[in-house]
Amino acid sequence: MSEGHELSFPGNTHRAGRMPRILLVGLVGTFIDAGAAWVLARVPLDLPARIGVALLPLPANLTLLVLILQAVRRLDEFQKRVHLEAVVFAFLATGLAVFLYGYLQKARAVGPFNVLFIWAFMAVFYGIGYWVAARHYR
Repeated sequence: MSEGHELSFPGNTHRAGRMPRILLVGLVGTFIDAGAAWVLARVPLDLPARIGVALLPLPANLTLLVLILQAVRRLDEFQKRVHLEAVVFAFLATGLAVFLYGYLQKARAVGPFNVLFIWAFMAVFYGIGYWVAARHYR
C-alpha cells in the first residue's frame, strides 16, 4: 500500500488517503442511524417493519468497522500500541460508566439511558486513553 493510503490517527504523520472514505462512511452511517431512530420513535410500524428499520444501520456500521481495522493494521507497532491502550481504556471506562448508570437507574436517581450516548462515552474515553498513552510513551 502506498503512503498516500494511510489513515491519519492522532500522532500519525502519514497523509490521510483513506480518511475521506472513512469519514464518508461514518457520515452516511450517522445519517442512517439518526433516520432509523427517528422512524422508530415517530412512525407506527408493525414488528417486522420495525426490525427492518432497526437493522438498516448495520451495513454502514460494519463497513466502518472494517475500514478502521484495515487502517489500524497499516500502523507501525508503536502506533498500534498507543491505540490499543486507548481502546482498552475506552472499553473499560465505558463499561464502568454504563454499569454505574444501571445502578443509578435502579436507585431511581436517573432516567432511562439513551444508548446512542454510549458512542459519545467511548469517543471521549478513547480520547482520554489516547492522551494518557501518548504522554506515557513520550
